[in-house]
Amino acid sequence: MTITVWRALCVVSAALFVAGMFILLVARLLKNKYYHVYTADETINKSKMTNGKNTVYFASGETKNYISKYAVCKTEFDRYLVCKFVKKFSYLRYFVLEYSARGRCIGVQQIDEYDTGINSKIITLRRRCASVNVVVGTVEDNEINTDVIRPFSMKRIRLYALIKSFTFFAFMFAVRHILLEVLCKDVVGLYLFDMLNYISIGVSFVFALLSYAVTALCFRRKNVKALSGGSAEYEFV
Repeated sequence: MTITVWRALCVVSAALFVAGMFILLVARLLKNKYYHVYTADETINKSKMTNGKNTVYFASGETKNYISKYAVCKTEFDRYLVCKFVKKFSYLRYFVLEYSARGRCIGVQQIDEYDTGINSKIITLRRRCASVNVVVGTVEDNEINTDVIRPFSMKRIRLYALIKSFTFFAFMFAVRHILLEVLCKDVVGLYLFDMLNYISIGVSFVFALLSYAVTALCFRRKNVKALSGGSAEYEFV
């Protein structure tokens, strides 16, 4: 191939890299899906603080049999949640679903507590969180609710891994040629027709395959964040 063809391939690779990044950002293949839509829980009390406000809600559905109330505390810089249990449990798992002001789920936290008190530990919320739902998962040895987060299908993970690895290969191909043109412009013609050129392309392809394998095999299917916090002293009314 002539130098002109190599340069054309470099331009095409750069364009494919940009297209691949655009697809990864727009398609959002790894965005979590959730079974639960936002349900407005009954408000018990609202109180203002010097730098924020507290709102106490009744828990709803089957959750209220184990978690009677929860308080959302909002300050200028932080937002956090504290739950009140109906009694002490040796083990309790529950999910905190965080929603934006438009009611879109922006994250789910899986909370595991052992030898609980009456109040939960402090659960930090995202700053964008406008409201929450609390869904009980497991109480003692009784599994109540597991359908909170839909696991990613392997097809979506493999498609994401394929686009990512292809984009990675296009990036390395384009950068490799640009560096040759800039740093070795006097001998670029000789290098492009040398076996080392094809070996470097092969190495880039191997790295792209490794990228696909690592992404497909090691990606976690559930974007659940288990948090541990300090004990909370909150006066529920």
